[in-house]
Amino acid sequence: MDHALKNVKPTAPCSAATALNRSASLGSATIKHPYHPLRGKAFPILKKRRVGGMDTLILSGTASGTFTVPLAWTDRAEPSPWELLEKDPPIFSAPFLWALVEQVDSFTTQDANGDES
Repeated sequence: MDHALKNVKPTAPCSAATALNRSASLGSATIKHPYHPLRGKAFPILKKRRVGGMDTLILSGTASGTFTVPLAWTDRAEPSPWELLEKDPPIFSAPFLWALVEQVDSFTTQDANGDES
C-alpha cells in the first residue's frame, strides 16, 4: 500500500439535507422588503439555509450570479399581521426602522469587504 494514500480518509457523500438537488425546483421568491433595490422582482430559489439563526434564501438571476436574502424579505415569509388585516404598516414603526438600519449596514459591510453594492 502506498504510504501517501494510507492517511487519506474517504469522504462521505453529501447528505440529502445539504446536497443541492438540481432536478427539484424550489420555485421562485419575490423581494418584498420596502427598501430593497430589487423589490417586486422574482428570482429562482437555489437553496434554503439558516444562517445565524435567520432563515435565508439563495436566489439566482442577477448580473453577479447569486445572492442571499432573509426569508422574511420575500413573499415566502409568513404574512405579517398588517397583511392579514389588509392594512399598510406604520411608516415609522420600530421594525421598519430596524429593517432600514440592517439594509444600510449590509451595504456598509459589502463596501468594507470590497464587494460591489
